Amino acid sequence: MTGIAVSDAANPPGSRFLLRPFSMVKAMKGKPIPKKYLIALEETRSVVALAAGILIFFIVLAAVFVKALRFNETKEFPLHYFTVLSNLLTAVSAAMMVPYAVEGIRKKRFVLPRWIVLFQYSCAVCVAITMVSALMIIWPTNGSSAVTKSEFWLHIFVPACTVVLFQCVETGFSLPRRAILLALIPYWAYMAVYFVEVIVIGEENGGWRDFYMTQKFFPAWVSLLLMLGIGFGVAALLRLIQNRRALLSRKRIVGQWGESPDKTRLLIEAFGLGRYYGAVYTSGELSVPLDIFTLLSEAYAIPLNELTRAYVKGALDAIKEREST
Repeated sequence: MTGIAVSDAANPPGSRFLLRPFSMVKAMKGKPIPKKYLIALEETRSVVALAAGILIFFIVLAAVFVKALRFNETKEFPLHYFTVLSNLLTAVSAAMMVPYAVEGIRKKRFVLPRWIVLFQYSCAVCVAITMVSALMIIWPTNGSSAVTKSEFWLHIFVPACTVVLFQCVETGFSLPRRAILLALIPYWAYMAVYFVEVIVIGEENGGWRDFYMTQKFFPAWVSLLLMLGIGFGVAALLRLIQNRRALLSRKRIVGQWGESPDKTRLLIEAFGLGRYYGAVYTSGELSVPLDIFTLLSEAYAIPLNELTRAYVKGALDAIKEREST
C-alpha cells in the first residue's frame, strides 16, 4: 500500500461517488453488504487453517513417535514407509500454514503463496494415496492392523483431515492439469527408491523387505501399474473436487452483487471495503484483495484499476481520519 499514489485527478469516470460518506454503503436497504460476507469468509478460513494446522502437526508427530517406539517389534525403520514420509510432509505443510492463518485472523485477509498451495495439494494427494491403499489393499490382505492404533492416525485421521482442510481453505484457487504431475513427484520418487531397494537390490543383499507385498499376489510390473493408477486417480479426483469448489466459491462471491449490479454500487462497495480495513490497520499492513476484484472485473466488465483505486482511496481516507483524531 505504501508507495501507491491516489489523487482526485487520477480517479476514473464515476469516481466522484467515492467521495460520498461511508454511510452510503450501509444505506442500501434490503440488500446485503457483500463486504460482511467477504470478511466473514476470510475469518472462517483463517480460523479453520490455524486450528487444523496445529492439530495435524502434533497428531503426526505423536503418531510417528509411537511408530518409532515399535521399531524393535517390526525391525523396519519408520522412514522406510511411505505412510510415515507422506504424513511428515503433511505436518510440514500444516506448520507452514500456521503463520499465514495467524496473519489472516489479525488482518482478516487469508492469502497463501501459490507454491504453498501446490505443496499442500501434493501432501493431500500423498496421504490420500496412503488412505486408499490402506482401506482397499492393505486391510483386505493384511488385516485390520493397518487402521488401528497409531496406523489409524497415519492412515485414516490425518489423511482425511488434510484433504478436508485443503478443500475448505483453498476455495478460490483452480489447479492446472500440470499440478497433477507436480503433486505426484514425492510419490514417484518413493516408488523409484522402493523398486530399487526391493527389486533391484533385494532383502537378501541388504535392501528393504517387501513390506508392501508388491510381489506376493501379482508380478512386480502389475503392482507398479496398480500403484501408478491409484496415484493418478487420487490426484485427478482431488483436483476435480478442488476446481469445482473454486468455481462455486467464485460464483458465490460474485453472486453477492446480483446478476447485473450498478457500476457505481460496486465502486462504493470497494471504497467501503477499503475504509473498513483502513479504519483498523496502517498503510504498511494493508493489502489489495486483487483476487476478489479480478473476479468482479471479469464478471461485470469493470476495469480492475477502478476497483483497486476505489479500495485504496477508501483505505487512505480512513487512515487519515484515524490519524487526525
